[in-house]
Amino acid sequence: MKPVIKLEDIRKTYHTGEVDVHAVRGISLVVLPGEFVAIMGASGSGKSTLMNLIGCLDRPTDGRYELDGIDIALMDRNALADIRNRKIGFVFQGFNLLSRTSALENVEMPMLYSHRRLDAGEQRERAMRSLELVGLVDRAGHTPNQLSGGQQQRVAIARALVNEPALLLADEPTGNLDSQTGIEIMGVFQKLNEHGITIVMVTHELDIARYTKRTVVLRDGQVVTD
Repeated sequence: MKPVIKLEDIRKTYHTGEVDVHAVRGISLVVLPGEFVAIMGASGSGKSTLMNLIGCLDRPTDGRYELDGIDIALMDRNALADIRNRKIGFVFQGFNLLSRTSALENVEMPMLYSHRRLDAGEQRERAMRSLELVGLVDRAGHTPNQLSGGQQQRVAIARALVNEPALLLADEPTGNLDSQTGIEIMGVFQKLNEHGITIVMVTHELDIARYTKRTVVLRDGQVVTD
């Protein structure tokens, strides 16, 4: 089985003035299709840096990263942006929805930047299918201000899924939600994972990590437990 994520001795060093900050110090990690992984660690553990590297938002200083079998080191900036759009769906703590735009139109957004242009009918069909996956078809015409926080996050998850990515990458996705709504959103992620979607989630909350199937704990830029 080809890994979705394959990190080999990944390192990231930031040069700030006189000081070198070693944010990630030799992490090796394999995530297989269909896994649901939590990445945990205290502030300064390197989890946000690792998230940015996995999400192709930053490049490692050293080491090798293959995303769905593609060596990221060989990519130029444009190719990296394309691979990010095709292979990864992002879900953040903030929902980042366009306020005057319907849920359906928000979900359609990533398809406008896709290298494979779809006609309007196909776009709509795929967006509705994504909304159906998160249980929000009946709210397709509503704008974000007509939706609760939990519903807005569901729209954000549907938007992340619409290009059928190899990986769903979630950064503190329940951070802006009350605990009950957070539980509901974790239920959505569990259901998606049961559909075979690979999910990597960064969280500092132990009770959120318990919904995943595997927990990777970082300290000082290294994996301490997996």
